[in-house]
Amino acid sequence: MGNSFRFSFFILAIFLSFGLFALEGSSQIKSEARISNLLPYLVRPPLVDPCLPLDFTLGQREDDPYFSHGYYWGNAKTVKSYFEDPSSLNSCIIRAQVSTNVTQIGLDRFSNDGKTNDLTAAGFTEIMVNKGKWGIFPYREVHAKGPKGRHYYQLWVGLNEESGATIYFQLLYPEYLNEPTQNQKKVWNDFIKKTSFMSLQDLMVFHEVKKPQAPEVPCKFFVEKRLYDNRYAIMVETQSQIEIDVKEIREINLLSGAFDKPCLELQVSIRENAQVKSSTFQVDFTPVDEFTFHSCLLNPKSLKIHPDFFLLLKK
Repeated sequence: MGNSFRFSFFILAIFLSFGLFALEGSSQIKSEARISNLLPYLVRPPLVDPCLPLDFTLGQREDDPYFSHGYYWGNAKTVKSYFEDPSSLNSCIIRAQVSTNVTQIGLDRFSNDGKTNDLTAAGFTEIMVNKGKWGIFPYREVHAKGPKGRHYYQLWVGLNEESGATIYFQLLYPEYLNEPTQNQKKVWNDFIKKTSFMSLQDLMVFHEVKKPQAPEVPCKFFVEKRLYDNRYAIMVETQSQIEIDVKEIREINLLSGAFDKPCLELQVSIRENAQVKSSTFQVDFTPVDEFTFHSCLLNPKSLKIHPDFFLLLKK
């Protein structure tokens, strides 16, 4: 699979190089490709122009700045209401995330191909599987009727990574319906059937887009992962008046290639000027055989021991 993928991207590179002159002098180049706005922090998303309603944007929750729970696309007011109360949904939303259970195992092969027995065993009927491609990116769409009569719409898109990473999409629609309305079905069907490979103009814009910047924080994190026991050492540099505590950690499931570096998600409590707030951060970590020695270890008050990690505070 690796040689075929490399060949595909070699052809793409040639395509881009010949197109440089066609773009020169254009006065209508977009500031950013739409897919990069819809899938931030995903370093190599599918290079496609998603066919979605013009008012579909990416919803963002304050407690999930890095979209650890998925990307939600829809009308801004609809998504905001859904975050506040999922049962209030009265239109449709498309949810996306890096898949944790389906991989791409060939140019147009997926690990779940031909495996509908689990759905049947769970009581699903009217199972339909559709194959297709968005340019060089293959997909599998699954539509099935659940045991209680509700219809489910799902889609997996291969990223052409040697790791087999895929993106999983699902259609969310009102709980009081057993199947979407005709307009909601059209949104889903247009997304699948009319999404196309990026135009040359968008490809050039996409390759100039910078990775989103992390939120400003009053501290710096340095993280190491000890390989033999999978424990972490988290060193925090901060100012003397700020108190930091890491409440919970979670290693992001990269499925190699979906993100550019291994990283750790930190649930952090920050106390400053008698005010306490909770924040979520993603930080890169370095795999090591042994933790690096830091002088702050000589101060017992600087070290906090948790079951899965050591927290070192440096002020």
